[in-house]
Amino acid sequence: MPLREVVERCHRVPVLEQTLGHHATDVSGRAGHENRHGIVEANRCKRPRTEQARESVLSMSVAAHRNDPPPGRSVMHEAQVRGRRAPRHRIVGLTLLAAVACTVASAGCAGGSPEPSAASSAVVYDGARLVDGTGTPAIDAARLVIDDGAVAAVGPQDEVESPPGATVVDLTGRTVMPALVNLHGHVGFQRGLTYDAANYTRENIVDHLNRYAYYGVGVIVSLGTDAGDAWSEIRRDQEAGTLGGARLFTAGRGLARPNAGPGAAALRPSAYGVTSQEEGRRQVQRLAAQGVAFVKIWVDDRGGSVEKLEPDLYRAIIDEAHGHGLDVIAHVFYHDDAEELVAAGVDGFAHLVRDREMDDALVAAIVENDVFVMPNIGISERGRHTAPPPWLATPILTETVAPAVLARATDTFASRAADAAERAARSYEQMERSLAKLHAAGAELVLGSDSGVQDHFYGFSAHRELELMVVAGLNPMDAIATATSRSADRLGLDDSGRLTPGARADFIVLDANPLDD
Repeated sequence: MPLREVVERCHRVPVLEQTLGHHATDVSGRAGHENRHGIVEANRCKRPRTEQARESVLSMSVAAHRNDPPPGRSVMHEAQVRGRRAPRHRIVGLTLLAAVACTVASAGCAGGSPEPSAASSAVVYDGARLVDGTGTPAIDAARLVIDDGAVAAVGPQDEVESPPGATVVDLTGRTVMPALVNLHGHVGFQRGLTYDAANYTRENIVDHLNRYAYYGVGVIVSLGTDAGDAWSEIRRDQEAGTLGGARLFTAGRGLARPNAGPGAAALRPSAYGVTSQEEGRRQVQRLAAQGVAFVKIWVDDRGGSVEKLEPDLYRAIIDEAHGHGLDVIAHVFYHDDAEELVAAGVDGFAHLVRDREMDDALVAAIVENDVFVMPNIGISERGRHTAPPPWLATPILTETVAPAVLARATDTFASRAADAAERAARSYEQMERSLAKLHAAGAELVLGSDSGVQDHFYGFSAHRELELMVVAGLNPMDAIATATSRSADRLGLDDSGRLTPGARADFIVLDANPLDD
C-alpha cells in the first residue's frame, strides 16, 4: 500500500525547513483570503517561491508557508487567523496512503468554490466517499454536516438533510476520513540538524505540533520525554482554544533505571531514574498530579549497555498508576520481559518485541489481558536499508523537510554496514510475523510511530507505519481504524478519531481511495 506521489497539478505543499528561524512564504505567491467561517482560502496553486517576510495567514494545504510555520499556527485547530479566532473547523489536506489532496479550504484545488450563504453557520461537504474511522463500511456519495466545530450529521447524501442556508462544498470524487491519532511520538528535541534537550522549548514544541497537523495527525502523545513545564502550558492553551497544531497529550517524564530509558543520550535526562519501589510510587503520584495521559516505563537494557527496570520496580509502578486510573505503557525489547510485564498488569506496549518472534502463548496472554500494542515497525524497518529507500524521495517529504536533514538521512542509509542491515532485516521479518499473529488473534492494535526520533519525521512516519501494517497483513480499513478511533479510545477520547455525530471536525480530504491502495 505505497504512498503515492504528489499530484503535480495543484497539490504543492510548503517546505517546513527545520531551521532556527521562522520565515514564511505563501506557496500561492499571494496571501490567502479568509471566508466567513474563518477558513483561509488559497488564491492559486503555484510552486513555492523565494522567501518572503513572515505572513500572518496560514492556508491549509496550498497557500501555506515555505519554511517553519509561525508559532501557534495550525492547519487544523483553532488558529488565530488575521487577528481573530477561527471556528473549530480542522481540515487537513494531506495524504493517508494516497495522493496528497487539496483541502476543501482551497477552492482552486477542490474543484469548485463553496456556495456562499450568510444564513447558517453550518458547512456541508457533499459527494465524497466517507470513511468514518470506526471500521464500518465507507459511505459513497456522503454528506458531512459540520456546525460549531463538530459533526452535526453524516450519512448518504440523499438521506441527510442540508441545513437551510448552509455553505456547501462539493467533494465529489474525493475521500474524507478522520485525522490520525498517534499514541507514540516525541516533541521538542529536534531542531534543524541538532537533537538536544536544549531545543525543548515552547516555540520548538509548537513548531512540531504544527508539523504533525500539516500531515493530518490530529492528536499526538509525547511518550515519556517531556520534562519542564512547556507541555503543560501548551495543553492549557490548546484547551482554551488559543493555540493550534495537533492536540498534545503526554506521559510527562517516563520511568527507567538511572541513566537509562530512551535510546538517544539527549533524551535520557528527561526520564526519572528509579532505584526503589517507594521512589517509583512517588514519581507516579507526581505524574498523576500533573495530569498526564499515560505512565511510560522502559524495560530494556539497550544490548547490555544500561540497567533494565526490574520486575519488583515496575510492578510497584504499575500498581500505583492503576490506583490513579492511569494506564502504563512499556517500551520493551525482549520476549521474556514482555511475558513478565503482561503478568504484572501492564496496559500497553510501545513496540513489538524484537529479539524473536512472539510465540502463541504471549499472543494469547496479550489478547486475554486486553493489552494494546503499538507495532511501531516503521522505525525498525529503516535499519534494513543500505541505500536511501524510495520513500525518502516522496515529494511530500522532500517538500516539507529541509534538504540538509534529508541529506543526513540519506548518508545514514548509505553508510550502514551490510551485516548490520542483514540483522535488522531478520529482526524486522520476525516483527512482521508477530504483527500478523496479533492481528489474527484479535489483539488491540493502535498507532504509535515513535516520530520525533532523529530523522523519523513528524507526521510522515505515521503514514509509513500504516503502509507497513498493511504489508504485514492488515486490510486498509483495519489500518485506518487502528490509526483513528481505536487509538482515540485508548486515550479516552470519544470525540476524536471518528466522523460520527458529536465528534470533533478533525478530518482529512484525499484525492484517492485509501481502501483501494
